[in-house]
Amino acid sequence: MFNKLFDQSIDIKKRMFAVLAAAGLVSNNLGFAVNIAVYGVNAITAACGLCTLIIGAAGFFGLKTGKVRLPLGIILGLIIAFEFPMLFLAYGASTFPYMLLGLFTIIAFCDEKRRGVLFSAAMVYDGVIIGLRYALCDNIPRYDSSAYFGTGLSAFLISAAAMFYCLSIIIRQYEEKNKELKKLADELGEINKLDAQTGIYNRSYLTEYLNELVRGEKKFCAALIDLDNFSSINEKYGLPFGDMVITEFAGIINNAAGSSGIAARYGGQKFMIVCLGDVMRTEDMLENVSKEYAAFSVSEKQEEFTFSAGIEEYSHGVEISRIFRNAEEKLARAKVKGKNRVVSK
Repeated sequence: MFNKLFDQSIDIKKRMFAVLAAAGLVSNNLGFAVNIAVYGVNAITAACGLCTLIIGAAGFFGLKTGKVRLPLGIILGLIIAFEFPMLFLAYGASTFPYMLLGLFTIIAFCDEKRRGVLFSAAMVYDGVIIGLRYALCDNIPRYDSSAYFGTGLSAFLISAAAMFYCLSIIIRQYEEKNKELKKLADELGEINKLDAQTGIYNRSYLTEYLNELVRGEKKFCAALIDLDNFSSINEKYGLPFGDMVITEFAGIINNAAGSSGIAARYGGQKFMIVCLGDVMRTEDMLENVSKEYAAFSVSEKQEEFTFSAGIEEYSHGVEISRIFRNAEEKLARAKVKGKNRVVSK
């Protein structure tokens, strides 16, 4: 039951009602016991016992049926309009913490549309009760100071414990919701970094990643890759197979990049591998990619597919846009030279 208070799949109103019902039932039972201990069995004690039974029944009904609006109104109306004012009229200032507890329940458990109106009405109502108490003080039975002390101390402790319990649960629910929202935001942020078709990083994140490397003054190479004769592959084997080639190649370069950098889709059949290292290391990585890509194509269509690439090594102070342009120029030279090659100078 306790864990359900933090189950985000359960409507927040139902979870808040569970908090109120539990706090109300426990607090009233304690108050009822204190009344018997201090004042014995009298009309006020009997009224407190009746309130406890009504709160318990309303709480059970709301939790059992999931229809919490009416039970919530019954519990709030009972404690704010009847029970707490009754105790104040009977015992005076010693029960004043209960009046504050009633106002707290309006703030904590009423929805935003009604909160302000109900709080204002309760303030006026409590003011009338306070005035009535002092207007009728001569006609109200008096008790000895020890009784008032016991009542005041118990009212303070019960009210403080109820507010602590309610606020602790509410704060934890808030924190759990924040964790869920943060997790969702992180997941959405990660999704926004990825290319929808291939699942590797997109060009937007590629630029962000390169900017981070530049700010950190890290040594890296950017290899721009274009699949050779890709339009012919589409024409010969069909678009679905062409999509398969794109996805498979993306997986190959993503595995090749590993922890040494990232792989991203640059656009269409173009990709970029960012390698944290020098040109030689990047060339070795592309050599392995070439072998895996050829092995894939031979197993699928008994012919070797190739790619061309241009490698640009980062120099201090060079802008990202210049890195892209230089890599594109080297890729273009690789194409002019006959494809299936890597140009780095």
